Amino acid sequence: MQRLLVFVALIFTLAPLPKPIAASDAADELVVRLAEGWALTASARVHGPFAAPLNALLAQADVREAQALGGGAYLLRFAHSFNHRTMIARLIRTPGVVYAERNHERQVLRVPNDEDIDRQWSLAVIQAFDAWNITTGSDIIIAILDTGVSPSHPDLRGRVLPGFDFVNNDDDPRDDDGHGTFTAGVAAAEGDNGIGAAGVCWRCRILPVKVLNRRGRGNDAAIAAGIRFAVDRGARIISMSFGGPDDSRVLREAVAYALERDVLLVAASGNGQAEGNLPNYPAAYPGVLAVSATGPDDAVTSFSTTGDFVALAAPGAGVWSTTWRRPTGDTYGFADGTSAACPHVAGAVALVWTVRPELAARQVAEVLMLGADDRGAPGKDPAYGYGRLNLFRALQVALDPNLLIRSRIEGVVRSVAPDQTTITLSSGQETRPDPNGFYRFENLPAGQYTIIARTPSGESLQHEVSLTGTALSVARVDFALDSAAVAGAAFAPVSPQRGAVYFPETGHTLRGVFLSYWRAHGGLPVFGYPISEEFIERGEDGREALVQYFQRHRFELRPENRPPYNVQLSRMGDIILRARGVDWFALPKGAPTSGCRYFPETGHSLCEPFLSAWRSNGLEFDRRRGASEAENLALFGMPISEPQIETLPDGRLILVQWFERARFEDHGPDGILFGLLGEELARVRGWR
Repeated sequence: MQRLLVFVALIFTLAPLPKPIAASDAADELVVRLAEGWALTASARVHGPFAAPLNALLAQADVREAQALGGGAYLLRFAHSFNHRTMIARLIRTPGVVYAERNHERQVLRVPNDEDIDRQWSLAVIQAFDAWNITTGSDIIIAILDTGVSPSHPDLRGRVLPGFDFVNNDDDPRDDDGHGTFTAGVAAAEGDNGIGAAGVCWRCRILPVKVLNRRGRGNDAAIAAGIRFAVDRGARIISMSFGGPDDSRVLREAVAYALERDVLLVAASGNGQAEGNLPNYPAAYPGVLAVSATGPDDAVTSFSTTGDFVALAAPGAGVWSTTWRRPTGDTYGFADGTSAACPHVAGAVALVWTVRPELAARQVAEVLMLGADDRGAPGKDPAYGYGRLNLFRALQVALDPNLLIRSRIEGVVRSVAPDQTTITLSSGQETRPDPNGFYRFENLPAGQYTIIARTPSGESLQHEVSLTGTALSVARVDFALDSAAVAGAAFAPVSPQRGAVYFPETGHTLRGVFLSYWRAHGGLPVFGYPISEEFIERGEDGREALVQYFQRHRFELRPENRPPYNVQLSRMGDIILRARGVDWFALPKGAPTSGCRYFPETGHSLCEPFLSAWRSNGLEFDRRRGASEAENLALFGMPISEPQIETLPDGRLILVQWFERARFEDHGPDGILFGLLGEELARVRGWR
């Protein structure tokens, strides 16, 4: 198993431990405003036309006093308790009353009396003090997968549940490093108790799951078992301040186990920006909330691993929290790292679930993203994700009564006359695209939807989508109802477009997933320039997909697959040979030869000069330098011919060898080039 490294070093200092304090409530009062020409005396007697009904109501309710507030408004003080909702309704129905409402209590920002609160700069940045005026949390269980947690720490004591130690395989998950106690405190140290530090969620319970040893290292087996243990013991949130660059089946399956049971996993993005900035797991798994680290200047730190998998940023430099230290035991200290950023978000999840316990895990994650302060490049970016955590704004978003009716379905209909197409949802809504083919349905609640596109001639297509209801849940569904016309239009040159890279050499653009894939796996030498825009085409497997053609290749989007397999490369060599009427299975076979790589699966050998070119390129999926044979195969496939002389379209005779996904060409002093099979396929299909 691969070992997973934690990302934070701790610097400890001691702090004394004073005692807690309490709070109080206000009296029952209402505020009313009377119509012009009406007034109240200090003893709550009404002066005005038709005053009798209001006088009777105030006397019956035992209003003992009225205080003028100006502008026709009065504060009513009642002698006895009453039902606010009923009384407000009765007052509003009475002649002379413009409005009636509760006398809401306001207060200064809640600043807890924890002794070291001034050291916790991160709390002001994420607007924790404002958030705590709304809620300080509940007894939601946060599982801390780490080096263990000290149950005796004064800021955690009484809320640390029985856990498990998967390092030593026993039921004593006490901390022997300090890292786990630190992350537990960031998420859930008790606030306003006069001592030490305040965590994000003051009332949360902590489930300690020790998966890292005293040196901060652990393996996939222990971590996977720890995730499953936490889920089975009732944790709604799992905080993981560790990671490593290697994907593994056992870890991925444990993450899936948690996601299937609606548990929200939060993980540190990693501290490896200077060491290649490689994705870290489990943070990089789909569905895990990956957190990068910011400093007091609100900039993402120089150590923080960034990438498309990052969802949020949170403070992770000079963070003060609870810890444990050998030999002094329970104490407090500062730390840097995405390990410190991650539990801020875990605690924030608990606050959102406190005010909206009915939300699904994915909806809670989207609430935090919607409430984040956008930093860096506008919108989602690889450094901050959707932005830096803001507790107060997240709670405001969560409390929006329309939170779950803001999703959208939108897309483009590609056909000869798109504005004549009817788009219908299974929920009953119907619309027609604009002349450019664009359509949209807004303010949709959470649920499953079927989208059906119908032309006047009766041709129809449909797609299924799932929405969470939040404004971040946007389903893009494109339809191609006249495939030949749409494909032909996609090969016509276009003008530069915002948000896309433009290639004047061919007059086409490249964007989004296809652009990232093109850049990561070879660019111009391997794929060439784009020769079409994106369009919907039926693949070799009979399924429709978003595709784009390049000089040397064809990309096909399969979003259900994890990267890099979310983009499929067509079997260009196989397709072109079959289009020429060549049965490559019947081509002359080779034999094992010294210095060559023989493929018994196809019966062909790969020798120089093509062997070096094959070994030098590949799909990058193991994040190690150079291309492995598995990566070579993923890009080119196996040879399906022996080297042979062919005539190129320009009349030159050249040595070539065919592969499942490519044709290698020996151009002498210019080296080995890859054949322009994308252009050839476009010509075969009549599009160029």
